[in-house]
Amino acid sequence: MFVDFFKRFFSTPREPEMKSIEYRGGVVTFRIPAHWREEYSGIEGGIFYGDHSHSGTLRLSIITVAKPIQSKPASALDVLETIVNGLKNDGVVGTTEVLKDGNALFKYEEATSERGRRLTIFYRIVVNPVQPHHARVATFSFTILASQRARSQVQRDLEMLSAEIEAASFSPKLGLVAE
Repeated sequence: MFVDFFKRFFSTPREPEMKSIEYRGGVVTFRIPAHWREEYSGIEGGIFYGDHSHSGTLRLSIITVAKPIQSKPASALDVLETIVNGLKNDGVVGTTEVLKDGNALFKYEEATSERGRRLTIFYRIVVNPVQPHHARVATFSFTILASQRARSQVQRDLEMLSAEIEAASFSPKLGLVAE
């Protein structure tokens, strides 16, 4: 009996302890593993990663777009379709969905290389409408070494990040928020 408990306790991956990130003062709030490091830059946005070599790296950048005042209010899907059409013209293939909170999500991945190392980047673009004529476009990207793609920890990280990004909340207010 003790052996069964021991096996179950140590062989089943446990959910990591999580911490909330209030990016740019709460423009978007989401969770990442508590042990991940955070770095912020006015130019590159937020960078989040585990403190071990070969950890995947999550990046976040946000822009706010405006539609002309004379046009009808933009839905998240309207804005996302404009972005997706541009990406599709560049050969990107992905999936689009409307989330429960009314935000729209586009998911795709890209193979690339940097300094001779093959990488895979998983993108999640979330569009959050801020009525009547604005929308936020949050681009989350998670970069891994291509050779690590099949690892169980990478698969768990991808599943966790997808769920956390889809559950992210956005401030209902438009404007600059102090960091």
